[in-house]
Amino acid sequence: MPSRLFSPDLLKAIASKQYTINERGLDILVKPIPDDDRPGAMDPRLLEITLPITRGIGGLLLSLTTPFFTKTRNPKRIADFMRRYFMTIQSLPVITDVTVQCSTVRTSETEVPVRIYRRITGNNSAPGENQNLPVLYYIHGGGFAAGSPDIVEEMVKQIVSLSGCIAIQADYRLAPENPYPASLNDCWDVLKWIYENAAAINSDKKRIFIAGDSAGGALATVCAMRDRDEGTGMVRAQILLYPVVNMAGIKDDNFHWCLNEYKILKEHKKPILFRIKAMLPAGQGILGCVLGVKDESHPYLSPYLGNPAGMPPCLILCGEFDSLRLDSEAYARKLKAAGVPVRMVRYLGMGHAFAEWIGVQPQAEDCMAEISRFMAELS
Repeated sequence: MPSRLFSPDLLKAIASKQYTINERGLDILVKPIPDDDRPGAMDPRLLEITLPITRGIGGLLLSLTTPFFTKTRNPKRIADFMRRYFMTIQSLPVITDVTVQCSTVRTSETEVPVRIYRRITGNNSAPGENQNLPVLYYIHGGGFAAGSPDIVEEMVKQIVSLSGCIAIQADYRLAPENPYPASLNDCWDVLKWIYENAAAINSDKKRIFIAGDSAGGALATVCAMRDRDEGTGMVRAQILLYPVVNMAGIKDDNFHWCLNEYKILKEHKKPILFRIKAMLPAGQGILGCVLGVKDESHPYLSPYLGNPAGMPPCLILCGEFDSLRLDSEAYARKLKAAGVPVRMVRYLGMGHAFAEWIGVQPQAEDCMAEISRFMAELS
């Protein structure tokens, strides 16, 4: 079994050095780089990973292909690009006390593969000890065209290990082969299945936490919105990691994307800009193209543009150098203004998808601990 690539002292340092700031009326819990206090610095472990990508032949290829990716409107080519770069497992398999069961949820449209995660409790569990557990329903990211449960499996396992909850992942249909709303319908139908079959899987239907990263964060919060709209009352709270919430890229008094909002250490400018610009296409019509939609402004595509009143409590976590950070924080402000309890967490020195690096980045594991604490507070 691989060991972690960082010292436990780094995890302790993140927790001991964290602090809260208030920006534009929003309280933000700031998680510092544990071993670099310079403002605008990239985390040294992420820097070591990023520098080789931006140099040499690899950097040249990226500089040539990225502009093409942002300008093309060919859904198949966009999907191929995403699948080339968004399908790598970044984590190490360090969690040993969680089992995985594969199953299938039959819907009116298809059969959705699901994975069910449970913590191993040993042979001396008391009768009924593992009944009525909270549920983490996790939806993976990947731009709606890539990604898989494999990519985020170690993340899910760690939350199960820390919290003792049951977790479920849905392997929903991907675009462009399955245009919108196939992915949303799959995720919604699995949510209903979890709620209706809670007793059968020893879980509590009143404690379903829906979560997701990036495009999966969009699907998670849209399911929570649909749950509110239809009055089904299935979602206890939502957990969003660097979510896509403004696919249409619409600006207003609360949101205006600007590079000047990012504090960047001069020595780290090139790798930081690489990380920031990697997700800029999310608000440039790319995702709508791959989903096969012409109007990205519908709230079920851009939840930021919807009415947040009555949504369930929300935890949002994002890296400092993620282009989606400004969208995420704007969404948090909008939720707060509508009276929705919201907690915003910013990880300094990190970019998009940092939570996937379980066993590699201490921030990834701190993120899973934050999610576990949030669930415990609301359970």
